[in-house]
Amino acid sequence: MRKVLLVYAGDFETYPMGGVLEYTKNFARYAPGALACIGITIDPSVPVGQWTTVRIGNVERPFLPILFVDDEKQRRSRIPLNYKFIRALRRHRPTFLRPDDVVYIQRAEHWHAFKDTPNPLYFNTHGQSAFFEKWTRHPLFRWRVFRAWFYRMEALVFQHAQGIITISPADYDYYVGRFPHLKEKIHFVPLGIEIDEYQPQPRNEDGILRVLFVGRLDASKGLDLLVAGFAKFHARHPNSKLILVGGSQDFSPVEADVKRWIAEHQLGEAVEMTGLIPRQDILPYYHQADVFVLTSHWEGLPTALLEALACGVPAVVTNVGGMPSVVQDDFNGYVLNAREPNLLAELIERTLHNRKRLAQNARLTAERYSIQTHTQRVWQMMKMETYSQAVAQELVC
Repeated sequence: MRKVLLVYAGDFETYPMGGVLEYTKNFARYAPGALACIGITIDPSVPVGQWTTVRIGNVERPFLPILFVDDEKQRRSRIPLNYKFIRALRRHRPTFLRPDDVVYIQRAEHWHAFKDTPNPLYFNTHGQSAFFEKWTRHPLFRWRVFRAWFYRMEALVFQHAQGIITISPADYDYYVGRFPHLKEKIHFVPLGIEIDEYQPQPRNEDGILRVLFVGRLDASKGLDLLVAGFAKFHARHPNSKLILVGGSQDFSPVEADVKRWIAEHQLGEAVEMTGLIPRQDILPYYHQADVFVLTSHWEGLPTALLEALACGVPAVVTNVGGMPSVVQDDFNGYVLNAREPNLLAELIERTLHNRKRLAQNARLTAERYSIQTHTQRVWQMMKMETYSQAVAQELVC
């Protein structure tokens, strides 16, 4: 039976957080047909290379962990997790890939494990590579040879794949501009979230103004601006608190940078850093937040932004990637057009002043971004629905 192999270097059951991992788990949950997950495990008791099942919500999917990852060691490693994962994909491919399977990858690098196979391959970009290359702090990107290899590899992925999924209008325009001759295979399918699970809840009215960030702690998130802007806001509102939810699964010096910026601005206990936490533990932070802020240098369309809006939390975001296509000034939040701490503080204050109206519109906005709708469109693009109908017709005959 033909199936989709959903490939990502994440633990589909227990790995704590991350927008791309949350997307792959949601896609696995709502795919309307045969699908199996290929990923990693962070549990040393789980046998590597043996099929098991993973429960995602109310759905069970076949799951093959092909690599064990020690979280603490990986954060100290200079070898990115994705390149270890590629080697594992090549090693285990004969055990999971059948001739009629469709492969769905979430990172361009993973194509290397499938480039010599005839299987249909689809790729979700999750953002623009030009911004990633510019703002990542990983040491490999300091090498000109590596950067050239990365772009060449990405071009080969676009040439090889049957379809490319982009999740924001900005990403679609970027890649069509880079590869105009491949326009027919590049598709814009807006990202989606579980809008029924992310709902507004009554907040704890304890007098604390909570400014929330959810995401990876890396250079692309522009956290120096967030801390500086919050410091300006906190000077006028001493009852405010900045909550940073997230960490990094790979080597990153940014966590130490953030702690230094907090100390330089003398914010002390006004900032809470949770580190990586289980996905289900993030929801209460959305429910208690007054404003959600992303000061990123680049983004695709962040899952965390849609989740915050779905919980009725208005947002202040920078004018990058797909965020301005979602956040509209004075409707569900504000777009920061200049990287100025004073302006950021002003927009946070304006959001709080108009919070009730913005919160209602935030929820209305999020209702347009359903993961079920997204998954159905991608499934149809892969022609899986047509294939399933053809198989059913053959069985009837």
